[in-house]
Amino acid sequence: MSFSNFIKNMFNIQDKKETIKKDPALNNKQKSEIIYSPLSGEVKNLSEVNDITFSQELMGKGIAIEPSIGKVVSPVNGEIAAFFVTKHAIALKTDDGVEILIHIDINTVALKGKYFVPHVNEGDRVNIGDLLVEFDVEAIKKEGYEVITSIVITNTDNYRDIKKTDSNKVLAKDRLMEVIS
Repeated sequence: MSFSNFIKNMFNIQDKKETIKKDPALNNKQKSEIIYSPLSGEVKNLSEVNDITFSQELMGKGIAIEPSIGKVVSPVNGEIAAFFVTKHAIALKTDDGVEILIHIDINTVALKGKYFVPHVNEGDRVNIGDLLVEFDVEAIKKEGYEVITSIVITNTDNYRDIKKTDSNKVLAKDRLMEVIS
């Protein structure tokens, strides 16, 4: 099973062709949730990620960050829905149901967790700014891997819009995206 299908199955995500229908009564009540940056670094478009799953938004809309330091903090208040054994990917679910995937680096699954130090476990309750995982940016680069990190709203189809920051650089806990229902 591909990583994309694994995530889709984990979150029960439907293909884009099967868009989830919303209750018309809810359409008049605009509500939004702020997603804060889980990393410090340079902001990139997902289209710049060297992985088709992210660059073509197959997992959902989002943003990428070229990290300046190897610390990932929680971008929301919620729960760790999944923390992959290789520690390179974390799925979170907010209290209001927004599903977020933080995918650290490209193809680092091959490192089998080397250079990653987790600070939370699947099922843990987290708050904005809580340290999730640390990783050694320079060691990963020396191994030949990219460190660009994708932050994706995996249940994008449940929302009217995803507004992204206009900033070129962010610090951890800066405003990164707004998810509008």
